[in-house]
Amino acid sequence: MAEVTLTPGQALGEWILEEKLGQGANACVWRARHKALPRSAAIKVPHDPGVTARLAREGKLLERIESAHVVRILGLDPDHSPPYLVLEFVSGQTLRERLEEGSLDAPEARRILREIASGLAAAHARGVVHRDLKPENVLLDEEGQVRIADFGLGALAAEAAHEVLASGSLQTREGSVVGTLRYMAPEARDPDAELDPRTDLYALGVILFELLTGEAPCGGEVPSDVRPELDPRWDPLYRGLCARLPSRLESAEAVLKRLAAIGDLPCAPDAVEAGANRCVRGGAGPLARALAFLLDVIPFIALAALTLRHGRGLPALGAFVIYDVLATALTGRTLGKYLCDIELADAEGRRPTVAQSFQRATMRLVSLGAFGLGYLPTLIGRPTLHDAFAGTQVLSRGP
Repeated sequence: MAEVTLTPGQALGEWILEEKLGQGANACVWRARHKALPRSAAIKVPHDPGVTARLAREGKLLERIESAHVVRILGLDPDHSPPYLVLEFVSGQTLRERLEEGSLDAPEARRILREIASGLAAAHARGVVHRDLKPENVLLDEEGQVRIADFGLGALAAEAAHEVLASGSLQTREGSVVGTLRYMAPEARDPDAELDPRTDLYALGVILFELLTGEAPCGGEVPSDVRPELDPRWDPLYRGLCARLPSRLESAEAVLKRLAAIGDLPCAPDAVEAGANRCVRGGAGPLARALAFLLDVIPFIALAALTLRHGRGLPALGAFVIYDVLATALTGRTLGKYLCDIELADAEGRRPTVAQSFQRATMRLVSLGAFGLGYLPTLIGRPTLHDAFAGTQVLSRGP
């Protein structure tokens, strides 16, 4: 069939084409405006109407995914001439374009990786494997937030395929190797291999290396070979992603947990975190944390002892929780943390929310009531149970 020819001003259903945004091997993408409503969209049109089935498949896969970090589907008309797919319009740049501007600092790289992993987790939870994850298919909006795009090569993992294949509406294989070689997992090069969500994690590992170093991985090197100042926990995370399938991390959720544990990230000298002018040095040591906690809790223990004879010890405990929650949510640290030069932050190094501070404070009381068992993970360099539960971390402060 003849290749589709499109021009600015041409109407496709309810949409008017305005500007071509990009062109790939199988389709082109246009920015378009709605005929009647003040809204924009990205319209994807295949070069050859004969591949309409692939376009319809992409629409059906996107319809299954609910995530703030995956491009949303707004419409699909496979019967139109030419057929087209209507997607959320993301005004910004691709991650590849961002990488071409220069290297990223580690905190920004971690944020982007967390958002990509979050989008993958949502897709994998619905049985969808992207199969062509790369910086060109990761969009950054004007605020830098991630949207994973282009599920044109996506497919359903084997365990979810039965749900849709029963209706004959989708196919999981095309009998050929698909994807981009640099980001392709070893098993993805076998056209007869079963689909596995961990295929996307291999590509995420390559992206991790590029974000941290500004270079593509070569041979057996790890990120610290290029940037020795990086947190040493980046290297095992990279190895766990760019490993052969049996040794690869088991899920995107596991990647998110590893990223949350990486706390001592270097930042640029002029880095300014939202809500506070500071540069985080690294994770606070257990002695500093213990001393800060004692400095905070001793006055309340004394208050409880003085009032216990009147049965008022519990209000003193409640007063400590209120003090801890408000102080950390409003300033990032209590008086004890201030004296020990440490502070509480969320997984991105920002000031925690009131909800996070409350979750952490209450879970810490549970941990203490269980003879301090929640603190045991710190002996092996892991977050406490209350920090893991609330998604927080205790950091030393920079100059």
